[in-house]
Amino acid sequence: THTHKHTKEEEKAQASPNARRGETNRLRISGGSRHCGAMGSPPWVTTEQAWGVAAVPVWLSFLITCTHIFHHLKHYSSPGQQIWIVRILFFVPIYAIASWLSLRFFHIAIYFDTVRNCYEAFVIYNFLSLCFEYLGGESAIMTALKGRVHQPSVWTCTCCMNSFPYTVTFLRFCKQGTLQFCVVKPIMAIAIIAMVASDKYHDGDLQGHTGYLYVTVIYNLSISLALVALVLFYSATRDLLAPHRPVLKFIIVKSVIFLAFWQGVGLAIAEALGIIADTDDGSVRAGELAVAYQNFLICVEMFFAAIMLLYAFPYRVYKLNSGTVVKFTGPGSISQNLKSTLNPSDVIDDTIRNFSSTYSKYVNQGNDDSTDTSEDDEEGSTSLSLTASKRGRGRFDRANSEESLA
Repeated sequence: THTHKHTKEEEKAQASPNARRGETNRLRISGGSRHCGAMGSPPWVTTEQAWGVAAVPVWLSFLITCTHIFHHLKHYSSPGQQIWIVRILFFVPIYAIASWLSLRFFHIAIYFDTVRNCYEAFVIYNFLSLCFEYLGGESAIMTALKGRVHQPSVWTCTCCMNSFPYTVTFLRFCKQGTLQFCVVKPIMAIAIIAMVASDKYHDGDLQGHTGYLYVTVIYNLSISLALVALVLFYSATRDLLAPHRPVLKFIIVKSVIFLAFWQGVGLAIAEALGIIADTDDGSVRAGELAVAYQNFLICVEMFFAAIMLLYAFPYRVYKLNSGTVVKFTGPGSISQNLKSTLNPSDVIDDTIRNFSSTYSKYVNQGNDDSTDTSEDDEEGSTSLSLTASKRGRGRFDRANSEESLA
């Protein structure tokens, strides 16, 4: 009898820590309204109170940006430019909602973060494509940059290189530098999900036996290459882009996409060094606290991003021009414009073309088209050449719009 009683006491003592830990996790999920004895209360950023506070900037940014997108779709007077602008604007609601859901449902946050991270690569590509559209396409850019030479600079990460002329190879590097990020992101997202399934990946955990450290290194290399490509292109075309006020646009894309990534890495390092402390004695897994802070900060930052985008991409410019081209007013046309912006076929075509060996021939063909109007009209029937030329793209989009309105 004494041995049986002793065994029961040992089992009860072993079960007690697990019970307390389960109670602490339950309190953290439900908002942590009570303290859990010696274990302490959960970190504030993981509670329902933090989730409720984050909801305010999230839904404000959502309403501001959706209204902004609606006005662009309503006054869709320059489809060649606004298709990229609308795609860029979508990152605010996607970022805000995904981060907000990750903050609440942290146990499945990896899936929300995957959607957010994949779209950020799409934003970088769309921003560069918008700059190409502002300047008239690849052929027009090559004509404008003819004879210019890039001077080495620390700002463009070319201080150790010799000066080089702006050629088709340079232009192709800028496109490929951003497109590789669009390819790396989805591949790594699939790899992360696979590692999560085998318990080999924990967000924010910098220990060598988990995949987060290695994924972060790969992401860092890829995102740095994309940043260098954007900076090089901007330095080459800064004077050409000046009428379109690119500085604010460039700052927003850099701060939201690139700084958000390094903000997450910094928070993970801060948690590993103990700067961000876990107050509930281990109920939060390694890395989860840094991810929670990252999601909360992004929720707040998206409100300011939505405000800045109103000034970076104002719809009133296209509203003033809507009387000179096709005017879009009805709900049907707005939904049609939205459908065209969400169609990713042009991204796939552009990726194939930029990594194709015939890219230089494509650009040279664009130069021939710009000097021969009749040849341009003949090739206007093909979607590929229309994508390369601003003039051709405008005619194509307006023709489709007039046909749909008729």
